[in-house]
Amino acid sequence: MKTIYLDYAATTPTHEKVLRYFVKVSKQFIANPNSGHNSGIAAALAIDKALNSMRRLLKLPKRYMLTPTSGSSESNNLALKGVAYSPEAKGKHIIISAFEHSSTTASANFLARQGFDIAVAPNDEFGRLDIAKLEAMIRKDTILISICSINPEIGIRQPIEEIKTMLKRHRQVLFHVDATQSIGKYTLDYDGIDLVSLTAHKFFGLKGIGLLIKDKRVKLTPLIHGGHATTIDRRGTPATELILSMGYALKMALKYQDDNYETVKNINAYVRERLTSFKNIVIHSRPDDLPHILNFSIPGKKSKATVQYFSNKGIEISNHTACESSDDLSQGVLALTGDRQLAETSIRISFSHLTTIEEVDRFMEVLREYCS
Repeated sequence: MKTIYLDYAATTPTHEKVLRYFVKVSKQFIANPNSGHNSGIAAALAIDKALNSMRRLLKLPKRYMLTPTSGSSESNNLALKGVAYSPEAKGKHIIISAFEHSSTTASANFLARQGFDIAVAPNDEFGRLDIAKLEAMIRKDTILISICSINPEIGIRQPIEEIKTMLKRHRQVLFHVDATQSIGKYTLDYDGIDLVSLTAHKFFGLKGIGLLIKDKRVKLTPLIHGGHATTIDRRGTPATELILSMGYALKMALKYQDDNYETVKNINAYVRERLTSFKNIVIHSRPDDLPHILNFSIPGKKSKATVQYFSNKGIEISNHTACESSDDLSQGVLALTGDRQLAETSIRISFSHLTTIEEVDRFMEVLREYCS
């Protein structure tokens, strides 16, 4: 039985060309990039070249520093905790949304236990932040606003440009964007954002490597201390082959981004239309949300049981984000709807340009069987 993969928001398969490039540079650059001999210097120069290339690909000015991390979870932790514990922090008030990845909410909850004041910004009925209400929450001691550009469960797009414009009136407040679900899917203007998180395995790169992008004016307290690294914000031996392969994956993802977006948009519209024939299904993702993610509830069917049923049929979907798959309900759906039953019965299917009509037809066939 051929497996049908509809969980691209959790992770993407590593592109064959990226794998080959990873093997190539692993053999080419064997030395520790911190070493002072020729091989070490060559590895360090290759890392610098890759980081500068990624900065240009993302259209970032030279004032931005790129710090390699193990992925977005570490980047989000470093952004929130690094700002909170920075010697330059002038307060303890941090604002997030109700639709953040668990690594952001967990970091915020940790800081709350340490005495920081964590506030959740209000949203409209579609999950989008209300800019006027968000601005009204800003205080003299507000040090950071951290917002996920795309909610990983539902695909809600947050008004990042509008937040950037508003924050020009509040220069003391830093702006962190978790862009994990945006990179390689649609274009954001990152210039003017103070901190950006991303990870390679969401755009057909390898797991275990990501970035925290930072404006040089921002001072962070590192989470990891130790020897020399690519930047002062994260110590430890740089993973040369992972960093280089991330740059390669990013170049490929951005090259084909627009064409891939249209493919996924058409797939999403096709599935959405098919779902309208089910009277009991409640769709949470709106047509103007990111088309790569489609979230809906099947009342009366617990999400974990649904995922298992489809898995037994050779179709891989998810109930929430992979990091929260053991939870009984979707925090994102609960925040959006206020309905616990819908949150306990929601599932997420997520697409890429690799998804075919035949695959989604088979999904719909099994869904009809499951709901009958």
